[in-house]
Amino acid sequence: MREDVLRRFRVHVAGPTLDDVENALRAAIKERERTQPGQARVLEVRRVERPLMLEVQLRGAAPALSRVVATVASVPGARILRDLVGLPADAQRGGVYPDPEPLLRMSAEPDPLTERAPPAARPVTVAIVDSGIAVDHPDLKDHLWTGTVAGRRVHGARRIGEKRDHDVADEDGHGTLLAGTILATARRAPTVQLMAVKFFDGATRPAAANAARAIDFAIDHGADIIDLSWDLGIDAPEVRRAIQGACAAGKLVVIAAGNDGSNNDRFPSVPACYAAECPESALTVMATNRYDERAWFSNYGDLSVDLAAPGVGSVSTYPFLSNASEARRYHRYSGTSAASAHVTGAAALVMSRAPHLTAKELKARLVGSVDPLPDLRCRSGGRLRLD
Repeated sequence: MREDVLRRFRVHVAGPTLDDVENALRAAIKERERTQPGQARVLEVRRVERPLMLEVQLRGAAPALSRVVATVASVPGARILRDLVGLPADAQRGGVYPDPEPLLRMSAEPDPLTERAPPAARPVTVAIVDSGIAVDHPDLKDHLWTGTVAGRRVHGARRIGEKRDHDVADEDGHGTLLAGTILATARRAPTVQLMAVKFFDGATRPAAANAARAIDFAIDHGADIIDLSWDLGIDAPEVRRAIQGACAAGKLVVIAAGNDGSNNDRFPSVPACYAAECPESALTVMATNRYDERAWFSNYGDLSVDLAAPGVGSVSTYPFLSNASEARRYHRYSGTSAASAHVTGAAALVMSRAPHLTAKELKARLVGSVDPLPDLRCRSGGRLRLD
């Protein structure tokens, strides 16, 4: 039985008009239909004016689609960009974890989900300062940071008011969503371990004092990368001090830009605005949609936001009851939280393969390798690229 795949690619147009390229595409599809009925069809063709290009989505048998793409590439002045291929069409439609759609968009590799073990190296510890992690989730349990406190193995800490213990159970779900995205983007590298630092839950809203104590725990217990995917709304000197401490300790701090749809250059978001005080080792991340445009809700900033990453409709891990169906172990979510989690995962992936990198070098590598998208309003002018 023939297996359909989806194939997505962009065609940058230098000499011919967009009509020339689109006509070549449809002529190639028509020829496939004449010689091999049902082997290839166009799902979507979208025109982008700046830079001049077509975004194309095809469905059909892999060999037939390859011949169509080759025909389009033969048009003088047309250059194929970001050719994404290799996953079954049913899997790409959504609902599967790891979520292939953002990973394909960020990677030029035919199969970005292939697990590739890095060279033997020290563990890379990612602190998720959030609502905790579902430590019994089957996709996460083998990638948890583990410490020993009073002879007991723990996977992080709780810092909520007077509750300063090691209960990291995720009642909210947000931290577990981040954990799944981070781990998927890091290609499940065996040396990547997730530290849960819980500072809010179903009954307690995010608060500055709790957040600062949570960040301090991550610093004190050897986190290499700290993910901060939340917004406090008001100035928070304690959090500013904690972020400065993390940067001084050589940690890479990844911060969500915020979900107000506003310009952070004019209306600073907390804690994203504190990244400016640590320009070498803190990053702020905005969100893009499936067309690599700014997501409607995402904050942005030509000066205050470093780069973009996918942040709409990502499938990730989610807390579940012991008798829940497999489908209930995963949820979709959107936000600059998802975008920052992708960047955090990319940082962990790079560090797993190059553990000698400093936070400054790691940030420079992430920001310097983006896919340029001029309409994105951020310092790098681009969206995260994994390779």
